[in-house]
Amino acid sequence: MDALIPYTKPYQSAEQLCDKLIDEGMSISDPDFAKLVLTRSSYYRFKAYLVPFRGSAPKQFLPGTTFDDCYELYQFDSELRRYLFGVIEQIEVGVRSLFDQWMTEQTGNPFWYLDSSLFAANGDQIKTVSQVRDMFKNSKEEFATHFKGKYFNEFCPFYRELPPGWVAIELMTFGNLAKLMSNLSSEQRTTLKMNRFSNKRLSVEKYQTLQNWMGVIHQVRNHCGHHNRLFNRNLSAPTAVQRMLSKDVSLVKTRPGPEKTEVDQVNRLYTAMAILQKINSGLGYKDKMGPVVSRLFETYPVATRFLASMGFPSNWKEEPLFFDVCTP
Repeated sequence: MDALIPYTKPYQSAEQLCDKLIDEGMSISDPDFAKLVLTRSSYYRFKAYLVPFRGSAPKQFLPGTTFDDCYELYQFDSELRRYLFGVIEQIEVGVRSLFDQWMTEQTGNPFWYLDSSLFAANGDQIKTVSQVRDMFKNSKEEFATHFKGKYFNEFCPFYRELPPGWVAIELMTFGNLAKLMSNLSSEQRTTLKMNRFSNKRLSVEKYQTLQNWMGVIHQVRNHCGHHNRLFNRNLSAPTAVQRMLSKDVSLVKTRPGPEKTEVDQVNRLYTAMAILQKINSGLGYKDKMGPVVSRLFETYPVATRFLASMGFPSNWKEEPLFFDVCTP
């Protein structure tokens, strides 16, 4: 604690912040617009989009850096998040429905999520059920009030007020859903044929892979939902993602730590988009993500400077996963 120092930096107005950026080498052609942007978005949020334009010298921008370029990158990331959030919505709704259908069919129990024998004995299932109970108790949704006013379940005396899985799963957060899916015991994964579920219903070869991908999607979803910088963020690496990508489109290489050997970069947005595309296609959606993202790059060309930091190969438009017809 002795090494800490008190925070004494003073508040700075939008006008003062603009002067600061100019002193650091940024060109601002329209100061009034720049002040408006910093006022309505906050400098703290906006400065994440300044970092890619900074050089090696401390607190200095690369020569030729303009406020307009930084704002264009900010807009690109904002539209990218909105688009990906829509894709994730389709996946989240689809996985909720299909997972409940599979579990209900395999167990013959509409209240399968209350059956602790299906889950690893680490307390996660109980925590999830407790959260669902709180949400259900406070829910004013018509389906919730209807069940509470008419039914109870005979399966679990400890949670007799809770509804069947197809109702409860709609109350779960994405994190609840992902954790419940990952919490199935190894024995039950075999008994319930979860690899078949993953492969046949979602076109993901292994259930363990699907579990990993749900965690990655959860990360992306949270960044989108909380309006955080996404375009060049480090994410968890999806397992088995390289198997479904074309060998003719090499991933961006990176050199982790002091090692000299370069490895494929699989922890960036590009590979996260790949798993979104794979699951979305498995759900029967025909649209490919490539043309939409390509148009975003055309609308905000400054973002193309940072393709590599996003994990996008230079020839990414030749990836069949993202395009119906490969474009040069």
